[in-house]
Amino acid sequence: MPGIPDHEFVRNDEVPMTKEEVRVLALSKAGLFRGAKFLDIGCGTGSVTVEAALFVGDNGMVYAVDRDEKAIELTRRNVERFGLKNVVIIHGEAPGVIHEINEVFDSVFIGGGSENIEGIIEAVHDRLRSGGRIVIDAILIDTVYKAVKALERFGFSDIDVTEVIIAKGLRTRVGLAMISRNPIFIVSGVKYA
Repeated sequence: MPGIPDHEFVRNDEVPMTKEEVRVLALSKAGLFRGAKFLDIGCGTGSVTVEAALFVGDNGMVYAVDRDEKAIELTRRNVERFGLKNVVIIHGEAPGVIHEINEVFDSVFIGGGSENIEGIIEAVHDRLRSGGRIVIDAILIDTVYKAVKALERFGFSDIDVTEVIIAKGLRTRVGLAMISRNPIFIVSGVKYA
């Protein structure tokens, strides 16, 4: 079932993690199915990788990419923790590393790479099947703007931007308080070509 609680993942404060509610929404926009081939760029702790791998099943494949060695190690530990055999973990910098993967993907998630989002989208476009979906999460409005412009330039359709603001309950001595997390933008599009 999607939405693994965040506390079930091995974590490190230095490595970002896509939180459970955002993860569920992003993966729903990714249009995953059993047997799909999925690419997670900027995998961080591997939370998206793990959820996607569980969803696509043994006949599917998930590739997790990150430039940070700490992120790669955390992703590896979380993949092992959940007993997954359908994940390939790649230490490398996007977009260059994307060209080294000999695969056509059904869906791509970009959770990192805001510094070079246009170059990553261009590289992904060449590796995404017709009808494939791209999903980008971002905290910066600048990243959203650049992502939308790049998706338009490369002919993606059904481009959508959703802002997600999650508040989680925190028990205090007098009751329950809602504590907001940082707003997240989810940008998505479909490749038709």
